[in-house]
Amino acid sequence: MEPTGDPEARIRDLERPLADQASAGELGGSTVPVPPYPYPAPPPDPYATSGYQSPYYSAPQQVVHKRANPAVWLIPLIAGLVILGGVIGVVVYFVGGDSVPGRPNVSGGGGTVAGPSMPAVPGIGGGDQVVTVEAGGSLSIGGVDRTQTVICNQGTVSISGMNNTIEVQGSCAEVSVSGMENKLTVESAGSISVSGFDNTVTYRTGEPTTSQSGSGNVIERG
Repeated sequence: MEPTGDPEARIRDLERPLADQASAGELGGSTVPVPPYPYPAPPPDPYATSGYQSPYYSAPQQVVHKRANPAVWLIPLIAGLVILGGVIGVVVYFVGGDSVPGRPNVSGGGGTVAGPSMPAVPGIGGGDQVVTVEAGGSLSIGGVDRTQTVICNQGTVSISGMNNTIEVQGSCAEVSVSGMENKLTVESAGSISVSGFDNTVTYRTGEPTTSQSGSGNVIERG
């Protein structure tokens, strides 16, 4: 039988070119694999710390200042003021009328200096006391609730303090009264001056020169 008449030989002849082409492709026709396409880099973070800041701002922090309790310093301050006021009141009340020796007078013509008489010691209450003031001397009487008799021989008598009862016998060159609620009886005086509050001065004889200031003071003849 001729080859052309064999169907199986015909089929093999037809398959041979296909097999040859496949072998040629495997030997010299292989291609270089193409690397995959690189993915693009991710975009930068807009909120990163490298030169960029977040468009959203945090709420500002509020600083709370604690106020000091006023009672911590107010109570000691008030207590100190009350104590200070009480001390000042006591000092003014009891010491304000202390006896102060008068200034010595220099007689005219270059005479000797007349020394002041011994002043009365101020105190609270007490019985009747007698003090003498000579010419050119001076006497100051203060304190509270005192009763005293003064014998004056052209001297100067000054009364202060509160609620004192003083009787001046004889003739004085000058009599002055200050303080509160003092009662003074003068036999005779060249001048009488009164200041303070609610003081009363009564003179028996003479025509003294009078002056007064303050409130509720009285100078009268009796």
